[in-house]
Amino acid sequence: MHFLLKPAGLFLTLGIALSAFSQAKVSNRITQAIDDRETTQLRGSVHPLLQHAADQGRMDGGIQLDSVSLTFKRTAAQDAAVEKLLAGQQDPKSPNFHKWLTPEQYADRFGVSTADLNKVVSWLQSEGFTVNRVARGRTQVWFTGSVSQIETVFRTEMHRYTVNGEAHFANAIEPAVPAALAEVVLGVHGLSNFRPRARAHIRRLSPEEVKANYTNSQGLHFLAPDDFATIYDVKALYTAGFDGTGVRIAVAGQSAINTTDISAFRTAAHLPALTSSNFTTTLVPNSGTSTVVTGDVGESSLDLEWAEAVAKGASETFVYVGNSQTTSVFDAFLFAIDNITAPVISMSYGNCEQNLPSSFLTMVQQETQRANLQGQTISAASGDFGAADCDNSSGLPAQGGIGVDIPGALPYVTSVGGTSFSGDLSNAGTYWGPTNNGNNGSALQYIPETTWNNTTSLNALSATGGGASTLFSKPSWQTGTGVPNDGQRAVPDIALAADPDHDGYLLCATDSGATPPQGPCVSGGFGDSGGFLNVAGGTSFGAPTFSGIVAILNQKTGSKQGNVNPTLYALAASTPSAFHDITSGNNIVPCGTGTKDCPTTGALQYGFTAGAGYDQVTGLGTIDANVLLNNWSSGNPTAADFSLFGSLVTIATPGGTGTSSITVDGRNGYSGSVSFTCTAPASAFISCSISGSPVALNSSTTSGTVTLTINTMHAALEPAGLPFWFTSGGGMLAGVFLLAVPSRRRRWSVALALVTVALIVAAVGCGGSSSPSTKGSGSATPVGNYTVTVNATDGTTSHSTNVAVAVQ
Repeated sequence: MHFLLKPAGLFLTLGIALSAFSQAKVSNRITQAIDDRETTQLRGSVHPLLQHAADQGRMDGGIQLDSVSLTFKRTAAQDAAVEKLLAGQQDPKSPNFHKWLTPEQYADRFGVSTADLNKVVSWLQSEGFTVNRVARGRTQVWFTGSVSQIETVFRTEMHRYTVNGEAHFANAIEPAVPAALAEVVLGVHGLSNFRPRARAHIRRLSPEEVKANYTNSQGLHFLAPDDFATIYDVKALYTAGFDGTGVRIAVAGQSAINTTDISAFRTAAHLPALTSSNFTTTLVPNSGTSTVVTGDVGESSLDLEWAEAVAKGASETFVYVGNSQTTSVFDAFLFAIDNITAPVISMSYGNCEQNLPSSFLTMVQQETQRANLQGQTISAASGDFGAADCDNSSGLPAQGGIGVDIPGALPYVTSVGGTSFSGDLSNAGTYWGPTNNGNNGSALQYIPETTWNNTTSLNALSATGGGASTLFSKPSWQTGTGVPNDGQRAVPDIALAADPDHDGYLLCATDSGATPPQGPCVSGGFGDSGGFLNVAGGTSFGAPTFSGIVAILNQKTGSKQGNVNPTLYALAASTPSAFHDITSGNNIVPCGTGTKDCPTTGALQYGFTAGAGYDQVTGLGTIDANVLLNNWSSGNPTAADFSLFGSLVTIATPGGTGTSSITVDGRNGYSGSVSFTCTAPASAFISCSISGSPVALNSSTTSGTVTLTINTMHAALEPAGLPFWFTSGGGMLAGVFLLAVPSRRRRWSVALALVTVALIVAAVGCGGSSSPSTKGSGSATPVGNYTVTVNATDGTTSHSTNVAVAVQ
């Protein structure tokens, strides 16, 4: 691993010219006979948690370890070439732009040579190991052997330990390999049974705490998928026909699941039913028997449920490991990369940098780079212990020092932090409806947010993770207002709602071993047979929900995206409306006197504070999905063009009026005058109008807005408050009046008739840029969801956007 090095400087110095398709094959690096009489230790393979462990002695030599692996390292030239290609794949001017690799293409350029791989496999077999499989990218080989074999061949010792009151085993000494393999082998993995813990904060609420509209006795609401879509402006994308259809999301886990829970959640949220085509599971080979694990089953269930909750048209593959003690969710994660299980990967688990062996970190770095090269986008949780990510329990005060979470801290992964809704604390009626709609949602609009930090109120670590990596340098794309000028990778990149207490996510998860036990959802709703609700929070929800957004992005652009971080930061500068900047709150937690990183003077605490622009608590902020995706460069992003988008309109009752600001953005030097029209569903007695059109854009004025006004009909007022004689038959009355008057008075009558007609047009039309209403007497706009289309043109280029209208 190249700690705190600037990748750009590396590959520019080497001056390597790359092409997406014509590359020299990798060279053989094993040039000597493999002789175990001369060995080299592999530094960075002893687990850091053993520093505070109680040694319980040697393991039984007869125990079989089924999923041990050798991982291979790249050469310095390969490292530099990887970074250069990663940059080119995100540069529209590069011939490598969005030219993704297959695992086999990666292997031929950045893996070990076939000859070297065959030599390693032959050597393992000659030592008595059973080789199970090799990575498609020629980055790793897995094998099975006994503890005594491993100790003998790799010159190590396997011990049992007690760590924080738990029984574990691991290698006590750095393993060694024959010197001939030293330039190829990075590390030996699968020698310990340390698994990352599930993070979901799941609460079980009694019927007494829950009202019919999912509001508890203190007026706090819970998030259903429909609420998330409203708050973060996903519904407009649904209206435009984008819901992730045709895209697959991979979720990594370390427990089997109850598919009945996934089906029940989809039923309660009115999502597509679970089928063999839209949902599959993959058990990682040689990872043991498929087993439901208490704690982990809830984590995996929520990941799968909420990825689908956002990208309701997408397919899912759950990649998980069995009960083998030496495998974990990281093995499932790496399997999804090696096999390109899906173009989008959600990873809710993690651990802090300091708690992981350095050789393991280098392996994960290489594999996440590889994922990006293959076009895969990774979304990961930032952690739930605030700035104290290295603590192993939630007890206060924090003891482990400041830390950030892996894999989110890697520059090749999008780290998602957590927020808490604050705007609805004093005025809930502005943001939440009194009852649920047909999809069990009641949110009306975006709700202002603060950072998620319940550490003080709960007297336990409970806050969004964030901070600066001590290992990885700041990538060139991580710039902008608020980004620290410290040379270190900062996290998170973005944030989404995470507070389990305000307002938690609904989920269906059966876990009889949990405390308290979690029962299955029944009767088509989110409650169990006793009326209890499972409500949860944590940054675990940010990873799958943002994965859902990326799946919709892939569908919309028709392309995989790889690392989305460069575009996120570019959009924060060019289109700040794509983000909700969170400027209040922190992830500060109390720390123990004399513990790592705890101040020696002043308040015994550490952490970071939110502020304008980027911050190490909520990143760039939460997202407006519609604005974000409608401004995402795709196709030919270098051409002069314009884009437009609008926000969801919610109208409280039929007969009401709503507005949406339609933003038009010029790109790449666009210049022109853009005119707007709108079309509303007249059959539902909805009309629309545009004000502020046209908008002139040029090199100095690159953005502008118009206002879309939407009118609906009430049964007694047609439209929206106008008396009957101004509408429908009013035009006929005006004509009759005109014909009946004497000629000497006709001049005044014509004027009066023209005024009447003008009022009719203004009332039921869009003034030349609208749809007419054919509203008849006694009719009203039905409660429901509708679409108003806004068209924009400069006479040569035309674009349109759909605005979702919810009539309550």
